[in-house]
Amino acid sequence: MSENLICPVCGRSGIDTNVCPNCETDLSTYKMLVNLSEQAPREPEEKAKNIPLWLPIGIAILFLLLGLGLGVAGNSVIAKQPQIAKSPDSIASSISKVKTEQPPVISTVAVQRSSPAEQPNSSSCDGFNYIVRRGDSLSSIAFHLYGESNMWSLISRANPTIQGRENSIEIGEQLLLPNLDSSC
Repeated sequence: MSENLICPVCGRSGIDTNVCPNCETDLSTYKMLVNLSEQAPREPEEKAKNIPLWLPIGIAILFLLLGLGLGVAGNSVIAKQPQIAKSPDSIASSISKVKTEQPPVISTVAVQRSSPAEQPNSSSCDGFNYIVRRGDSLSSIAFHLYGESNMWSLISRANPTIQGRENSIEIGEQLLLPNLDSSC
């Protein structure tokens, strides 16, 4: 470590104090820098240990399973929410907005009636069983089956159990869709 410095401002040599006697420059910082360059470089510290490969993969799998679990739990909560009953007019308007062209599910088996109490009030012959699906209304079913939505009253007359509640048929309910006289 050299005590005799050369002033970087005026160039005077042999300075052993922290202030240059010629130009009065403070040399304390300069002295520290010179002393740093004379010191031997330090040994590199021990390198950090490598993280094993299985650790980040395990963490990624854990997050994946957690996400799947939360997705299933959230889906089951949403599925258990109660269904809101809609009027036939609002269902018909939502059907027309979506404009899906799915024909109704109609079984091709003719209904056999065994007692006069089960006979429909109309003069139609036989008919088909239909299971009410989400978004159905009597007018939309009549439109898909007969081509006219105002024929819903024919379905209502053929199904005495829904009379008085034509605006609130339930999903999964079985209806008799009578044939028209012209189809007999």
